[in-house]
Amino acid sequence: MANVIVVGAGLAGLASAVRLAKLGHEVTICEQNEHLGGVLGRIEADGFSWDAGAASTTLPAALRDLFRKSGRPIESLVQLEPVTEPRRHMFSDGSVLDLPVSDRGAQEEAWTDLAGVAVAEQWTALVDAYGDTWQLLRKTSLEPPLEDKLPIKTIRALKPWQSLEKVAQRELSDERARAVLRHFAAQGGSDATLTPGYVGVWSYLERTFGRWTIAGGFGALADALVQRASERKITVRTSAEVVAVTTSAGAVTGVRLADGTELAADIVVSDVDPRVLYETFVDDPVAKKARKKVLTTHQAQAAYVVHLGLKDPVPELPFETVLHGTPTVVVRTGGTAPAGHTAWSVLVHGYPTDDVLDLLVARGLPVRDNVVSRQTSPSWWAGVAWEGYRTARRRASNVSPVKGLYCVGAGAHPGSGVPATTLGAAIVADAIGKA
Repeated sequence: MANVIVVGAGLAGLASAVRLAKLGHEVTICEQNEHLGGVLGRIEADGFSWDAGAASTTLPAALRDLFRKSGRPIESLVQLEPVTEPRRHMFSDGSVLDLPVSDRGAQEEAWTDLAGVAVAEQWTALVDAYGDTWQLLRKTSLEPPLEDKLPIKTIRALKPWQSLEKVAQRELSDERARAVLRHFAAQGGSDATLTPGYVGVWSYLERTFGRWTIAGGFGALADALVQRASERKITVRTSAEVVAVTTSAGAVTGVRLADGTELAADIVVSDVDPRVLYETFVDDPVAKKARKKVLTTHQAQAAYVVHLGLKDPVPELPFETVLHGTPTVVVRTGGTAPAGHTAWSVLVHGYPTDDVLDLLVARGLPVRDNVVSRQTSPSWWAGVAWEGYRTARRRASNVSPVKGLYCVGAGAHPGSGVPATTLGAAIVADAIGKA
């Protein structure tokens, strides 16, 4: 049995902690804030409630596996629910596409109605082709730790040097279809011209596995993981800011807190920005190469999020609406509200120069006079921005060169978002193994 300290209690940190505790290790979580869950929280005000960060996810199997590998199934604590409404895309030319999420035929029909048979067939063929991409990524990058070198055959198949923008221009003749594909880069805080084309695989994952939400919002997922941590007898220290990972002869010995307290550990799992970890927390010669690598990366641009409490009537929108333009604006309607009111979360991807309400008016959603509550989500660590295909190799490896140190979270392999960070926690738990 190893003494494990998990630094940070975001989704990846909590997922790592409960998996490792189930494997028989003694686990302590150190979280600098008073609450656990990171961006999997709620914003509550004036009788309204909104998800602070994620509101839906694909790859529900990743969450099901997390709970199954840490105790009882996820359904014993929270309910995964499919998002059945199409995602609405509103384009700058005034046209609207209601794109079904998990139905190949319905997607093709929606594109046919909007742009004609040729564009519909182009979209279907592109998403179909991403099926092979998914199998390659799953086997080589998403389930095992990322290897230093992938087989040449795999690299040639993935074509990482082709940007998502290049794929969009080559495979799709309609600018609106290109905008929908580009959104898979924008929602991660990156530019399609700098994002590998294989990132479009999310279009295949959504169509194949659907999108899912949590009954009661993603704050309920954080609550469920906190409860699972309690069931697994994990020690939780809140308001415990880690300022150093202590080492000796290239191996971790524990962590030091801001108040000077030192906690011994055989293993440290870091769920913090790897740039902070290697530049500030770790001072060991064996970390030099890893430090140099992660410091070449830059943070992805987190969406600016405003939560609106609105008095009815307001325009009726589906679960998620993408307002294409510069910047891209996403409206989510999954919050809860008092009778006669509606809760929206508005995410702005890009550098907003106008007030959110002005942006909504410009995109055809004039709700300024309906606002009775306005809140913002705190900024969060959004992971690493794509700056060409080599970015994948510059993310922090899950297994550090410092013995006993592991990295999870948005800045580590395999990337940001609920599915990726959950899979990263699984990779680390498998690497550490049973007690």
